[in-house]
Amino acid sequence: MLHHHASLAGVDENEFKAAMRCIASTVTVITSKSGAKTNGMTATAVCSVSAVPPCILIVVNQTNRSHALIAEAGTFAVNVLSADQADLAQHFARKSDDPLQGVNTRAGVTGVPMIEGCAALLECVVQQRIAAETHTVFIGRVVATKQTDRLPLMYWNGKYFELTAKSV
Repeated sequence: MLHHHASLAGVDENEFKAAMRCIASTVTVITSKSGAKTNGMTATAVCSVSAVPPCILIVVNQTNRSHALIAEAGTFAVNVLSADQADLAQHFARKSDDPLQGVNTRAGVTGVPMIEGCAALLECVVQQRIAAETHTVFIGRVVATKQTDRLPLMYWNGKYFELTAKSV
């Protein structure tokens, strides 16, 4: 049986954005490096793909500087911001000319900058790219991680939030 869902109209952009604001997300900064060029961008479009092999995906706008660096070098890092790093989320959202200047980082195993003080770090090698409208989905094989006991920074309805433990 064939379904003809392609003829259904999509929702308008504002309605879509309003619905997406209802999804609480962990705030990350995607860092990248190709040659001497580095970049960082705030992102919530990060997801686990598989545990064996360990892979995650990120979604990057094709006009963002990070897109070209990730595509060229084939590497990226997901820096899961801790609850006390909302200032870094704002800093990387501004898209400055040299966003990593003044940010405490260290080089990961692939050379990608890793931000210090994060709740977690995942360093990846690109395994696959999928063009999706104005964005590209990069699927990365995780080659290094670091976890801490810091709580992650969350984003919901246009605002940053901290998690709190709730006993059941």
